[in-house]
Amino acid sequence: MQTVSNGVGDVRRLADAQWAAARLADTYQGLPEGISKAMLLDRFERAAPRLGYGDGLVRLIRALVRVTAEQDWTGRTHPLAWPSNDALCEELQRSRSCVQGLIRLAVRAGLVHMKDSGNGKRWGYRDERGHIVEAFGFDLAPMAARWDEFADLAAARSLEQAQRRHLKRKLGEIRREIRTVCADAVHRGFTTYDWTAAVDQALGRLPRTPSLGELEALHETFQALLASVDAAWVKARKSTQIEPRGVVDEAHKEPTTQPRSAGATYSSPRQEVVEPSARTPDKPARADRTQVEAVISEEVIPLSLVLEAVPELDDFLTDPAAAQWEDLIDAVGRAAPLMGINLSAVREARDAMGKTRAAIALATVLARWKDGEIRSSAGGYLRAMCERERFGGLKLLPSLYGLKERSAPPGRRARRAGEQR
Repeated sequence: MQTVSNGVGDVRRLADAQWAAARLADTYQGLPEGISKAMLLDRFERAAPRLGYGDGLVRLIRALVRVTAEQDWTGRTHPLAWPSNDALCEELQRSRSCVQGLIRLAVRAGLVHMKDSGNGKRWGYRDERGHIVEAFGFDLAPMAARWDEFADLAAARSLEQAQRRHLKRKLGEIRREIRTVCADAVHRGFTTYDWTAAVDQALGRLPRTPSLGELEALHETFQALLASVDAAWVKARKSTQIEPRGVVDEAHKEPTTQPRSAGATYSSPRQEVVEPSARTPDKPARADRTQVEAVISEEVIPLSLVLEAVPELDDFLTDPAAAQWEDLIDAVGRAAPLMGINLSAVREARDAMGKTRAAIALATVLARWKDGEIRSSAGGYLRAMCERERFGGLKLLPSLYGLKERSAPPGRRARRAGEQR
């Protein structure tokens, strides 16, 4: 049985592990082209958790690799390090017995091969160009022979860490959305669901260091809870919604850059009271969803007008020149969270107006939010528009023309002002 000296006369009987490390060392032909010892050490440290290596072993290998020279890893000679146990104790801030245990662990792990001198001492010397002439101590050739293994494990761990970060971020978003929907439901007085229990579950503590499998299970759990909360909110909203008895044909009062022209023909509520015979027959406040979608078409509000009036949409559209209504809906859906508009407010707008009209409303909110007109709550502004829509008082076309005038070039705007005078 082969014995291995640790440099101070002790003998470790590590025949099997030592022979395995020796076989790895025999396959050493240098690191692959373009790979440095720093890259090898980096991949090893990243792969160490997946291999079950502790911090002490990683620090020992780091100390040994750092005392080698870059030319030791080219394949001309084996990379050898010959620090004494006393030097390692000082470097690692560990006791002699602890360092000896780490050395035995490194041999068993197939990371180093002990090359012993006749007297059991570690020593070596280099020529004038820095190449090793003769040395005895820690042969790190097994590390280089396992480069591919370390690189693959490091890549797998990086992928796992990326998945963990993604799941943690999604968990945070889902839990915040659950709390937002529940808070909105409590504010509205919905009592058909245990909102408090859902909030308590969303606020519960997560494991300190969850595994990838635990994070996936938590993601599924909270995703199901969010779906349940959303369904309960929609059901409660439909059951408590009160249909208005009539329509108030009043223009939606939104700020524009141009004053109301003298020729404007917006109907007046006072006129409706004075001349009841001239009133149009009452219409349902909320038409069928398909009818609402049909009314907002390119014939009534052209998509080109929306895109021209709200140039801020270009940041959220892949190809503004070829944008369709579906692209607009997706774009404002991405812009809503940036304005602080939560999912429940967007859902309420689509429920009240239809997807297309809600997208136009969100576009106008985006323009005013970008200009600084909306400073407190963009979500509250959108909900107010929903209330006007339910009573037939929301007029988006004048708002779009006002926004279009605001975004017009200064010269063109001055010419229009001169024509009006």
